Amino acid sequence: MNRSTRNPNLLSSQQQRLNRIGKASLLIIGLMMVAGCGNQPSASSTPSSQSANEIVEPAVTETESTTTEQPSSSESTSTADDSSTSTTDNATAISGMTIVEAANKGTLPDLPEGLALGSSRATLLQLQGKPELGGTEGPMLSYGSLDVTFDSKDKIVEFTSGADAYKKLKMTTVIADLGKPDETNDTSKDVAYTAEATYHLTNPKFPKSFLIFSYHTQSQKIQYVRLYTASQ
Repeated sequence: MNRSTRNPNLLSSQQQRLNRIGKASLLIIGLMMVAGCGNQPSASSTPSSQSANEIVEPAVTETESTTTEQPSSSESTSTADDSSTSTTDNATAISGMTIVEAANKGTLPDLPEGLALGSSRATLLQLQGKPELGGTEGPMLSYGSLDVTFDSKDKIVEFTSGADAYKKLKMTTVIADLGKPDETNDTSKDVAYTAEATYHLTNPKFPKSFLIFSYHTQSQKIQYVRLYTASQ
């Protein structure tokens, strides 16, 4: 009786002990696996350590390239100065003296070379082309600020030019260059505050030739310049 009774109890006790050992073993294995995973290097830590040790070379950006190609401020200033000098030269190229010197040769400073008093209509059309308005016939042809008048023989007897170069002059400056005009004519009845100053020229080919400056009497600014010869 006693032997049969103890055996079941003994088996039950041994089984419980084995269960405890099994659980403990599983727990130890689980802890070891967790510890093993923790010791493995993470994928994110590797690149950061590598990037910390690498030398990053500076990249040349498009902005840097553009900045390099831009001209320096000194070059820009030089270009602006050259442009300003050129404009000043053009503005001071024509004076009362240069106008009268050209007029004594039968022409004006703004006219093409070869065009003068006594030139034919064909010469005018060759040098100036066709007029902007109207045809190529008639006693006068107009080219913007330039009017050209012919005599009965189709020869040029008058130029009237309102070129911008003349409008930059003042009558007081012209008088300082050329002296007092031979004649002064008040034209305010036709155009308010205007007058004409006439100089007699010494052109052997055209003894009776004249240079006229039309100007504003208040501002003294030149309106236009007229060169003409009396009909022969």
